[in-house]
Amino acid sequence: MGLETYRRRRDFKKTPEPKGRVSRRARRRFVVQEHHASRLHFDFRLEMGGVLKSWAAPKGPTLDPRVKRLAVMTEDHPVEYLKFEGRIPEGRYGAGEQLIWDAGNYEMKNDADPLRQLKEGKLSFELHGDKLQGGFNLIRMKGRDGEWLLIKSDDEFAQPGWKLELRLKTGETRKRKKSVGGARHPVKKFRAKAKQESRAIAASRVFRAKDLSGDIDLKIGKEIVALTNLDKVYWPNDGYTKGDLIRYYYGIAKYILPYLKDRPLILNRYPNGIGQPSFHQHDVDEAPDYARTVTIAVEEGHTVDYLVCDNLATLLYVANLGAIECHPWNSRVSALDHPDWCVFDLDPGEGVEFAAICETALRLREALNRAGLKCCAKTSGSRGIHVYAPLKPVHDYEEVAGFAERIAKLIAERYPQIATVERSLKKRPSGRIYVDHLQNARGKSVVAPYSVRPRAGATVSTPLDWNEIKRGKIKPQDFTIENILRRIERKGDLFRLALKGRQSLPSAVADL
Repeated sequence: MGLETYRRRRDFKKTPEPKGRVSRRARRRFVVQEHHASRLHFDFRLEMGGVLKSWAAPKGPTLDPRVKRLAVMTEDHPVEYLKFEGRIPEGRYGAGEQLIWDAGNYEMKNDADPLRQLKEGKLSFELHGDKLQGGFNLIRMKGRDGEWLLIKSDDEFAQPGWKLELRLKTGETRKRKKSVGGARHPVKKFRAKAKQESRAIAASRVFRAKDLSGDIDLKIGKEIVALTNLDKVYWPNDGYTKGDLIRYYYGIAKYILPYLKDRPLILNRYPNGIGQPSFHQHDVDEAPDYARTVTIAVEEGHTVDYLVCDNLATLLYVANLGAIECHPWNSRVSALDHPDWCVFDLDPGEGVEFAAICETALRLREALNRAGLKCCAKTSGSRGIHVYAPLKPVHDYEEVAGFAERIAKLIAERYPQIATVERSLKKRPSGRIYVDHLQNARGKSVVAPYSVRPRAGATVSTPLDWNEIKRGKIKPQDFTIENILRRIERKGDLFRLALKGRQSLPSAVADL
């Protein structure tokens, strides 16, 4: 359908709606907007084919699989509408208040082509939003032009008898945030209600409890952090709960926050634990008042609101979202296009012993030292090792990525029996360690030091002493949320070199 109908119906000098354009990127996002027009309804939109395919649902979506909701297909909207909130003036098409009710990402069942299913009249997909989770179906009604049925799948997210609640505007504030790159657009902020303050419990008191359960309003300084479903099991085989995850991040905060501060954060969310579907979230649709956000231009005409984790309240808010892992950018907001470390991910193939990964890390360290760069290492928390070389934020991403590629190829050429830069699993020689240098591009990230991983045992990405690596007796499974604080008490922060950033890239690598 394109955007011709959308634009024809609007005078963009008189409406705050975005004019937009067809996107060239293939992404799968969704938004549900609460539209207080002449008659209240909900706009349900799925991104596909560079636009938002849109339906007007008079009664909105439901999590009750027994209820079928009418959804009338409307004109395509631009992807910029994913973030649109505001009042469309009287006399304009769709006049009234437009609020974002829910948003997130979606996946097609069996990785099907959404445009093909749309044409065939039946879409089956999974939503990963704050309110809407799990499987849904859109089915075109025969003989009813433009009318579809929106039906919830009967899965673990289904809630018989579920009631839709309108988004409350009381106490909500909207602030326009300045973006990096010149664009501006709103990010929703919300404040804790006054009645929350009266029942909030001090953090020091909460985390003294042996078990955390239910919902708690946590008081941290002047801020209130709402924690929910604390007894939900996140690691089924180990018994660790969401409360255990949040307790860990509370205890480790003074050590992890320096590696997150002033950096755009990518959230890897597991809302129902490590055995259930997860999703990466770059774009933040709303955030509490204490959480900083920054708007970044990721391509021409498109911006993303990233969360920046600068304080304890934000760290616990992120953990409460089910973001088990924290993935910060390689650069800070204050110097966004200039990374302050170069990172290598040593990713082992099947059957590779951890001792061999340690040996490769030592060879990588030797090469970096010869290039005049000091470096530090940590477990990935999964199977490999991450090596960081801190830098002055004076080189752009292209320079850093180019340097990392040359070093990685040098290691692979020098030690072909253990290392490779072949990215394809099918083409990669068996029993080799992939020296991944590709995470040095703009917008890429590696899990932060002291971040928990969604792995058995609740392992943690743990800084290592080079002597530990030389001995080769350790393994990633040795370090979990149960023992990291005791380790830091004994050894201190072994990764602090990564924060110093006083090194410059060498002019040449060929002579190493």
